[in-house]
Amino acid sequence: MPTCDYCGEEVTLPYTCGYCGGSFCSKHRLPENHDCEGLEKISKKFREEGRIYRDVGRPKQGREEEERPAPLSRGAIFRIGKESEGERRERRPDREPPGLFRGLLSIFKSIFLKRATLILLLLMFSVFMVQTGAHAVLGAGYYQPEDPSHPSADFDTFLYYLAPSRSTLLTRPWTIVTGIFAHGYFLHFFINGLVLFFIGSALERRIGREKFIYLFLTAGILSSIAQILVIPNETFVALGVSGAIFGVLGALTVIAPRLPILLFFFIPMPIWILTCGFGIWTVISALTGFAKGIGHMAHFSGLLIGLAYGYKLRKEVRRRRRPSPFDIFGR
Repeated sequence: MPTCDYCGEEVTLPYTCGYCGGSFCSKHRLPENHDCEGLEKISKKFREEGRIYRDVGRPKQGREEEERPAPLSRGAIFRIGKESEGERRERRPDREPPGLFRGLLSIFKSIFLKRATLILLLLMFSVFMVQTGAHAVLGAGYYQPEDPSHPSADFDTFLYYLAPSRSTLLTRPWTIVTGIFAHGYFLHFFINGLVLFFIGSALERRIGREKFIYLFLTAGILSSIAQILVIPNETFVALGVSGAIFGVLGALTVIAPRLPILLFFFIPMPIWILTCGFGIWTVISALTGFAKGIGHMAHFSGLLIGLAYGYKLRKEVRRRRRPSPFDIFGR
């Protein structure tokens, strides 16, 4: 892998200096940041032959009569001070080529660790794998009680150490965060992860990584608390990332209401129609008791939080250049 000629850091796509011909990282790509020798040579050359500094240090009399040298071409300017390949090899320290593990680690850092959406998806996947292992080792009965609504439900099951409930919220406060990344079964995890990948990437590019994480955690935590406080069942657990996803959906709707999406991957519509439809369906389901196993209060509260946060950021985001909705990994 190429390395920076100034600091020796390994870089995937090095910058080539047009004055000295060296390869540098993003921090030292400018001539003044790597003590470029070619920059001094080209400045001297311009003072002697070029037109940029042609009048520096020369008397005013006789300037018009003197013959002006021909200006340097663009190709000649960038060739001034450029080292040969052999000279660069002598100046560059010998380094062993990185192995397969270091190459994969570099790719992982450049793609995953720069995107909060992908980091959150990795956390969801890790927690789900831990849940799957606990289910295989501890058994279905100890992992999750068969009837959680029963008054004698076992609160020492593994699931209650990850997801919050009204009776265990004060004794196990960490569950208010871990419950966001925990899921009940594979389809629950897969659908939430798929939706978060698309709408989370679109919102993160518009508001930035820090604000996206702030919205995600705030909507996830507050929606879980709202869900377990509204449900009278003491053993009901708030499980899943859907409350945070509805927060992301609400903010994205305010910031980019006409963003085109494909419902079920084949029905085109603007995102504001989808959000209105989900909001109406959530309210009707909560009032009529339809689909009791779904956290409608978490969805509705997360949506309200996202709408409020998107309203706060909409002016700031609209001043920026709008990214393409098809750019999944960012610019």
